Amino acid sequence: MSGAPFQTHTESCGKEDICIPSWYTPMPMKNGSVVMEVEISSNNHGELIGDARYMININGFLKKDKDKLIFTLGSEVMAMTHRHFINAPSRPVWATVDQAPVLILGGIPEEKMILISDSSFREISLVELNIDSCWLGSLQCPQEHFTASIFDTISTESVLFIRQNQLVYYFTGNYSHFPQKATRNWIQVLHKRCIKKLCPVELHGNGSEHILALAGGNEEGFFYLGTIKDATVTFKQLPLSSSICATFQDPKCSLHWVIYDVHEDIFLLLMELGKEGHTTFSIVQYVLVSNDYHHDSVQLLYKIPRFIPEGKKASFVMLLGMEEYTDSLLVPKGLHYNPFSNLLYIWGNAILQSYDNKNYIYLDDFPKESSVKYMASSYKGEVICVTENEEIWFIVEGSFKVHRLYPSDGWQMLFTLSQMQASSLYSTNETSVSIFYDNMGPQQLVYLINKKGEGKLVTRPLPVSQILVYQLLSLTTYKISTELPLETLSYNNPCPFEVLQLRDLPNPQRYTRVERYRALPPFVSSDAGFHTKVSLAIYQGLVYHLLWLHSKYNKAYADPVHDPTWRWWKDKKKHKDFFFYKASNFESMYGVHIEMDGYEKLYKLNAQNRLPEYIYLDKGATYSFSIYLVSPKISYTIGKQKRHLRLAVIMADPMCVSATVKEQALVNRNAMLFQVSVKDKSQCFKQSISGHNLRKTALHIKVVGSVGKCFVRTRYGHLMQGTHMIRIYIGCPPRKRLAFDFTMTVEQNRRINKRYFDCVHKEDEMPCFLFSDSFFPFFLIQDMVTGESGSFNGSYVLKVIGGGTSKHNIVDYSEADIYRYNSPKDNTDSLIWTVRDNWMDHHSFSILQHNKTGIEWLCLKNSPCHDVVPHSFYSPEFFFKIMVSNRDVDTSSYCDYQLTFLLHVHGLPLSPQRALFFLWVTLFAALSFVFFYLFSCFLWPRLKSCWIFIKMKFTDLITEESFYTYTTSATSVPSMVSSRLSAGERTSVRSRSKKKI
Repeated sequence: MSGAPFQTHTESCGKEDICIPSWYTPMPMKNGSVVMEVEISSNNHGELIGDARYMININGFLKKDKDKLIFTLGSEVMAMTHRHFINAPSRPVWATVDQAPVLILGGIPEEKMILISDSSFREISLVELNIDSCWLGSLQCPQEHFTASIFDTISTESVLFIRQNQLVYYFTGNYSHFPQKATRNWIQVLHKRCIKKLCPVELHGNGSEHILALAGGNEEGFFYLGTIKDATVTFKQLPLSSSICATFQDPKCSLHWVIYDVHEDIFLLLMELGKEGHTTFSIVQYVLVSNDYHHDSVQLLYKIPRFIPEGKKASFVMLLGMEEYTDSLLVPKGLHYNPFSNLLYIWGNAILQSYDNKNYIYLDDFPKESSVKYMASSYKGEVICVTENEEIWFIVEGSFKVHRLYPSDGWQMLFTLSQMQASSLYSTNETSVSIFYDNMGPQQLVYLINKKGEGKLVTRPLPVSQILVYQLLSLTTYKISTELPLETLSYNNPCPFEVLQLRDLPNPQRYTRVERYRALPPFVSSDAGFHTKVSLAIYQGLVYHLLWLHSKYNKAYADPVHDPTWRWWKDKKKHKDFFFYKASNFESMYGVHIEMDGYEKLYKLNAQNRLPEYIYLDKGATYSFSIYLVSPKISYTIGKQKRHLRLAVIMADPMCVSATVKEQALVNRNAMLFQVSVKDKSQCFKQSISGHNLRKTALHIKVVGSVGKCFVRTRYGHLMQGTHMIRIYIGCPPRKRLAFDFTMTVEQNRRINKRYFDCVHKEDEMPCFLFSDSFFPFFLIQDMVTGESGSFNGSYVLKVIGGGTSKHNIVDYSEADIYRYNSPKDNTDSLIWTVRDNWMDHHSFSILQHNKTGIEWLCLKNSPCHDVVPHSFYSPEFFFKIMVSNRDVDTSSYCDYQLTFLLHVHGLPLSPQRALFFLWVTLFAALSFVFFYLFSCFLWPRLKSCWIFIKMKFTDLITEESFYTYTTSATSVPSMVSSRLSAGERTSVRSRSKKKI
């Protein structure tokens, strides 16, 4: 998966990078990645451990069945026999470079079998495919002979393609980042189409991978562009209306090869046109014109000569139409194109090369008796050609020399030395199966048969430099000097320099964009000091978590330290001394101590005296270095005398990138110092998001006369010196991002507005801003690779794209709503904010500038933040989902920065109607309180006295009534004598009763 480069190096407990004990093989996988390279090196402490380097890829074509792994695309053949490989021609390994985790190879004679490997054929399986071979030849699709063999195998990131006869199949692997896309069987595509050949597109682009299928029979002149995106396969027939043959209307027409330049969206076709018995080959360009791909155009670029040019002493011939030709017909078979160097090869029984697809050079060193059947390229400036009779040839881009590797004196010397060393990688009886490039250089897959007659498949490095060194030794002249007391044998050095040194190299991370981490293994407190399963499991978990932090670190708010490991340990480092004390006394849990400072991101790394393989250049960026050369010959630069040391710098796209070379002659040292500077010219790229849609180009540096003659011996073997190609990616470098600098924003808002009111309930990572204050946002450009960060000083467009009254009910707005809420030209009273200086882009949105434009919040009546009802005693608040972008408004960088974050604003005003309603409610409540207060102060005493009086009257009535009831019951007894009381007695009784009351 593409994205930013992340380099994981392992050591046996070294001091830098991610290191793992060398005896421990399992490594955690990077999230979303299916291809991984591991390098193991020793820290030279303790037991000597050899260096190793290998691939760890995820194989999505395996499944577990009864505690064993089986293939999902076929049945594994346990025994490989001689008939599978002997007398079978070699064939190419086609795959998407740096993307395909699994490689496949067909060509097994008369068998529906393929070789499959997830380790660049270090470990190989032979699988018989479960496909139906039911194609029958017809007049519309003639077939010379039927075969069960699988040809034209192509591997992509998650899908494998094969061709058997005229049938094309694909199989999708089971990968976690493409759920529900895996297939159970091979799926046939291009039904009822006559497919004669598959052509690879080895470089991916714009998030997609591609393959090309060439039609034959009655469909001759058509081809199909296959696109693989997110494990989904689609094919489109091209040209759109009529075939290429119908365009040229020649009796004899055949399409032999197609090249697809992904970034330029151009197809280069190798066509054979003419009459029967008198045909010529041509290079045709096919282009889809419009953006919707409804129109196309066909253009004839170059007619290839019918005969091979007559060679000369210069190893090459420029084809200008005035050269002499031999009687041998020139029969091209295919094309090869490097989009970095813009170098196109036409290969067959001759090799032609061109940098503009129109002017060609014939390479005379390649014999016309041989014929190339496939090419393998590193896309780093090296190409290997394999002929029909299994010869191996080598080409360095930028040079016209073609070197024969096999058969050659150098190969014979290499083979003889390997036999003397009893090497298991070489045998007197061997068959070449394929030659290909991987991340570790050129590789050769061979089938070896030992003296016992047993055969095995072996992948061995193809030591190109070693073979060329041996050939150079056999061609080097020598002389015997008799002037000294003893005769001296000396060899003439064909290399134009004795010493080559690189100086003033900048730190590589800024340009290579490779992120590195240090992850020291835990300290084991056992007496033996050896790691246990528990300590290794803990370490693997720590490394996995580190990789997870790396892939998930994408915060909208800028951290004080933009290092994924910073938050991991920041709350635990205060107890670091305590944990160290426990480890020192052998009391750590599980006997393992983890050093917190041992997990960090590495920023300042040295260049290690070597040029990078690739660099990224932003707008106007410069990459500079110096080359120091010491000459073996006495040379001077005075006057017009000839110099022996000359440096050539070749730009693939001089309109996009410029190069300057300043030379300085160091006469006293017999040396030259060349200062090289490469600069982007700001003309070939617009804007794109970080790490996407990059333009490919290259810088080729070579010392004149050094190709194939200068070598240096290292611990990895001999390496060629004096020539190097640097791939250049023009555009926005990976891992650069825009972040909201809330710390600076708060400080500047406090300074400009003379105040700052935060929310009542504060959040450390999301400060509040008052609605009535002008808002001055500040942003940072953070470089996640170098650790640098600086203020964003360009122009940008700010839009409110969502919002809600809380973080849990954010609503995303539609495009129409976004326009109404943010455009100053809106007339529907829906604006959320405005600025004083209304500079607008072509979409009628305001353009803001760093530290110059203050935002004033409006929240008009038709906006979503208008009339927010408060849910507490505090003022209303609103969360704005804001998107900031500099696309088409900032010309200081190639980066299309886009940031989305939440902004918390409080103190929003109420609408006039709701404010008036709240005023009336408040006024009513206040007047009611005043009324009750006055009522209690003035009327309550009188009411109280009245109440007491009424209560007394009510009590007298009850007492009197009770007395009458009592006296009445006493006089009504029948046994007593009735008597009458006098009036005076009754009066005295009433008076006594009143006194009691």
